[in-house]
Amino acid sequence: MSSNNPFITVTKSLKNIPLFLCVLLMTSGLVLEAQDVQNSRRMSHKMEIARVVGTTKISMTYHSPKVQGRKIFGGIVPYDFVVDNKEYPWRAGSNNRTIIEFEHNVTINGQELPAGKYGLLVLVNEKEWTFIFSTDYSWGAFNYNPENNVLRIKAKVKNRVFQEWLSYDFVDPNPESAGIELRWENVSAGFTVGLDVSENILADLRDKEDKTARDYRVMAIETMKKDPGKLEEALMYLEKALSKVHTLEGDYKQAETFFINILKSDYLISKGAIEEGKSLKQETIKSSQGFNMYYYALNTLIVKGDREEAFKLLTANMETNPKQWQAYLAMGEYYLKANNQKKVVENFKRAYELAPDPSKNYTRYLYLQNKLILERSAP
Repeated sequence: MSSNNPFITVTKSLKNIPLFLCVLLMTSGLVLEAQDVQNSRRMSHKMEIARVVGTTKISMTYHSPKVQGRKIFGGIVPYDFVVDNKEYPWRAGSNNRTIIEFEHNVTINGQELPAGKYGLLVLVNEKEWTFIFSTDYSWGAFNYNPENNVLRIKAKVKNRVFQEWLSYDFVDPNPESAGIELRWENVSAGFTVGLDVSENILADLRDKEDKTARDYRVMAIETMKKDPGKLEEALMYLEKALSKVHTLEGDYKQAETFFINILKSDYLISKGAIEEGKSLKQETIKSSQGFNMYYYALNTLIVKGDREEAFKLLTANMETNPKQWQAYLAMGEYYLKANNQKKVVENFKRAYELAPDPSKNYTRYLYLQNKLILERSAP
């Protein structure tokens, strides 16, 4: 009679193999399975954090241990751990070496660090830590070799409220930088990651083989942000953008043409071709449809800070396009910035009334939300 017992079935299949090898084969799977179960229940949890600054992803993987009543710094993580002139840095976490990765070149506290993946280690002192970025991101810190170092930076230690779990956090975010803070027990230390966003965008687009009209427009914008003196180069990118517009259709073609020509008019005026630039801008504004003027006018208001010019653009747009719902949506946004809630409600209501079905829910929400705010703020 056959047996359904898997142990008996495996034993029969191994009857011609020496006994010691049978035992090894049958028990190794059990040992590996036990290790997997144990690893999946580690006290120090595996953590992954990431942030995108500009177009650059910064990511970290680490394991987060607990204090559990122990003395951490100056205890199980010794201060000034150098013996016989050999440094023994901490792996800045537990279980595995902490890993940090950057998609583009960055600076760390102002010092250059190429794009890539690094093992992060720390030499701990009572008042100052040394963060080490190494090309070796293998397990642990016991095989630390300073020949693999790419960068070392100093960081002051700060006193903090007690924290049981080790953590890494992004702090002090800015458009082209973000801090990274290691915090555990009652202290923290960290560093600032800086990025050249314009250069990263330009580098990615230069490497792109089949560039679109929008790609060339963005290259013009970022070239001027990086170096306003490269006006001719920016205008060249806009001409290439215009040469690609024919590949687009419908609203996309109209919108891209609008924004390319608006930029071109501004650059021509900056170049000194004032009449040509003004003429192009007037023609382009007259042709505006949909969200084109919405974005252009609000960019004039929010980014350039020119409230008077933004209002002039929006008013002219409403007069030219009295049935265009986006015109009223944009004016509502303008009055939000001006803190005129009554005018906000009036314009969002009109946008809702004129909006097509796909946009009804959105405009209705804006109208009712701001109407409620207005009613509740009334004396």
